Amino acid sequence: ADRWFRRANAFQMFWHVAGIKTEYEGEIVFDGRRYVVTPETSAGYQDKNWGQDFTNPWIWLNSSDFTEASTGKRLPLTCLDVGGGKPVLFGRRLPSKLLIAFYWEGRLYEFNFSKIWTGVRQSFECTVDVDRVRWQVEARNLRHRIEIDFWCPKDEMLFMNYENPDGKKHHHNLWNGGNARGTVRLFEGRKLLGEFHGQHGGGEYGEFPES
Repeated sequence: ADRWFRRANAFQMFWHVAGIKTEYEGEIVFDGRRYVVTPETSAGYQDKNWGQDFTNPWIWLNSSDFTEASTGKRLPLTCLDVGGGKPVLFGRRLPSKLLIAFYWEGRLYEFNFSKIWTGVRQSFECTVDVDRVRWQVEARNLRHRIEIDFWCPKDEMLFMNYENPDGKKHHHNLWNGGNARGTVRLFEGRKLLGEFHGQHGGGEYGEFPES
């Protein structure tokens, strides 16, 4: 969502993350039950999508509730965000690309395809099984590598009826959930820096056949 790209209306879809980790406070009453949200226990997130349509495929994954795998220690300043698919730039569909950010207790590890000088390489596979949706992502730059494996039960997700601003429905198999969980492994060269368990994550995945 760089200013130049916005002014040029370069992309079919724009994505801006205002709060990769956002603390909320308030209450929700649902089916007669009262749920209290506090900043200390909030696993919040905030972003914005706009433009002409979601990419195909569209992939999004976020978690800001992490613990250290080896000790179970909670990591209040650790969060993950993944988004992308096949961006459309000036009407041309690009190969599969993701924007990946992992913030680990004060340090940002970024795997951003648009920063070509960092030597980013990526691969991912998203699957919709009988009972769950799964996100498997691997990315590396000149110094670091990240492995992400998250999943969310289908019965804890929404099957979205998404219509683009032109009134067209291209995505007919778009899943959205707020309870994804899984692991992140971070490496520097071949050295494992840490393994982390995430939960209460937001996730979306959808793909449709091109005509």
